[in-house]
Amino acid sequence: MIGPGPSASHTPTESSGGWFVIWTESRAEKKVEQRVAALGLSPWLPIIKERRRWSDRWRVIDCPLFPGYLFARATIADWSTLLRIPGVLTVITEHGKPALLADGFITSLRDAISREGVLPEAVSDDISYAPGDEVIVQEGVLRGVRGVVRERRSGRQLVLWVAEIGRGVAFTIGSALVRAASTK
Repeated sequence: MIGPGPSASHTPTESSGGWFVIWTESRAEKKVEQRVAALGLSPWLPIIKERRRWSDRWRVIDCPLFPGYLFARATIADWSTLLRIPGVLTVITEHGKPALLADGFITSLRDAISREGVLPEAVSDDISYAPGDEVIVQEGVLRGVRGVVRERRSGRQLVLWVAEIGRGVAFTIGSALVRAASTK
């Protein structure tokens, strides 16, 4: 969950709708977002800027925060319509029904993304996270997100598993940007 606040106070219901989590084909997020909008629904594809190296230069590009996923504000009645959109693999479900996110969670995520990102800092050798450790992101666009370490990569990079959206999403983050969830 991203910080305390409005996401906990409102649980979406079938009649009021909520934010669906849509799983898309690889690299089809932007096309699906346009198709959802064309149906009159409210899509949101969280985008962040990443600095990437080409063979001859560096370039800043827009990338999905959760590759392969986007959100759409809709009601249960829109579920089958969303599933028929080209590029949509499925709508994430929980107990046979769409996993609806509260408006507060989306608002918190939007606020987190709008803040300036922070690059990883050097970490002392005594800080170490192992697979299975629960951590909280302290800096950057995902500040406040809780996740479970899935693996350690070269250097001090961690792959975190975040299940907030009803299905885990793994992403890589510098270990300097997280703290153990059990400590204050």
